[in-house]
Amino acid sequence: MSQRRARSRQMTRRAVLRGAGGIAIALPLLPELMPRARADGDDGIPCRLFTMTFGLGLSAAMLAEQFDGPLQPLQPFADMASIFTNVDNEPLSGSGTPHYRVAAALFTGVPQVGGPSYIASGPSMEQVMKRTLHPQGVPNVATPELSVGLWSNTGCVAAFTRHWNPDGSPGQRPVRRPTEVFETLFGGIGGPVGPDGQPTPAQLAERHVHRSVLDTVLEDYESMVGPTSPLGAESKARIDNHLASIRDVELQLAPLDNPNPPVCPTAPPARVEDPQPYSFYDAEVGAPGSGAPQIDWEVADAAMALLGRLMALGAACDRIRFGSALSMGAGEYLRLQGQYSAIGDTADFSTLFATATAHDAIFHAYNPAMVRLHQHLSISMLAHMLEEMNALVEPNGRSVLDNSMVLLATEYGENHTASPALHAVLGGAGRFNPGWYDQSLIASDIYHQAMAAYEIDSGIPELWPEYSPVEIAGFRNT
Repeated sequence: MSQRRARSRQMTRRAVLRGAGGIAIALPLLPELMPRARADGDDGIPCRLFTMTFGLGLSAAMLAEQFDGPLQPLQPFADMASIFTNVDNEPLSGSGTPHYRVAAALFTGVPQVGGPSYIASGPSMEQVMKRTLHPQGVPNVATPELSVGLWSNTGCVAAFTRHWNPDGSPGQRPVRRPTEVFETLFGGIGGPVGPDGQPTPAQLAERHVHRSVLDTVLEDYESMVGPTSPLGAESKARIDNHLASIRDVELQLAPLDNPNPPVCPTAPPARVEDPQPYSFYDAEVGAPGSGAPQIDWEVADAAMALLGRLMALGAACDRIRFGSALSMGAGEYLRLQGQYSAIGDTADFSTLFATATAHDAIFHAYNPAMVRLHQHLSISMLAHMLEEMNALVEPNGRSVLDNSMVLLATEYGENHTASPALHAVLGGAGRFNPGWYDQSLIASDIYHQAMAAYEIDSGIPELWPEYSPVEIAGFRNT
């Protein structure tokens, strides 16, 4: 084969399957798409940072249970998790309403602005990493960041926002609709849009009714896995698995009569549907005076599972590198319904939250047994994304989770106290020593040293001159 012919068969890391209507489905990272490792050992996997949070905190007793309590959903990731159970968030607190005076300091590490604005004083860590590594913008990544989650507006942006811009202003609100996230990551079919230039949920549904996004890339797919493809058999199989995963999510959003469709079916799906589309998907519900929306916990869990799977797939095919996931925010006003059993106990959420939210019924009234179950569910919903990230293996032999850094935290300890609060660092590709740490810390210590492990300046000392970094015992591999 001539040198010219060989060059024409080479593939770039940004290889995509392209189809009609502007569809571009990025491939997962494959050995054939990776640059040769440089002398410093770079394996070509991009740096990624995701933050995860749930509201209303855990008591010291629940943290002491480790994986036998509400933190049980994190047990499968114990070998790549550094978990901190003695974090004091009080130094980062602003003035004003207790529910929100810490939330905007999560993942920024600097004291937040107090009420009535309740905003951050600096950027969140995923934005620091993005700006440091890609000062001119993330190259060839259409959606470099994305926030997702289940939340109800309680009148304060800090309750649900975890993306903070360099000036401390709030960034993207978490997207609640799985169909909207699917559309963002894997494209649409084209067609009409609403008055704001974006498709409405009904228009998104109509597009998927008529065809799958994978139908549009069939020709490119056949070329990619055909006999003249430069890919090996293993990579071709990974493409098939990747597309099957995308289609599996699409089927959950738009079920077909055929339970075993081909990877790129030509038959149109019957309908598209977010898990029981309650009003919180579209409306700013839960604000003072508007009431608190109800949702069956199984529906909430299904929605978070879909959002987590989409985020993991987006990271695996380099559609996103930075973002956040929220499982019910600070001062949350959702009312879960149904019976929930876990960690040796059962809660009847329908009865508990018949006339009041969890925030009022079991946190302010402090019912530790029910708080324990509620927070187990909150963490379980975040663990879906961790599980999906950990199941996807990349060319360096590590999972997407291990190749990423995930910061997980909540704003409070027991019943609105600022300490001890939970923080954890997961993944990191060997940069962190897994284990349980009871060292007395503030959140800034964790963020500053976690970023230093990536040779990135967190910026916290510059934004908060009073801060003196603390070395975390056993935290960083050297």
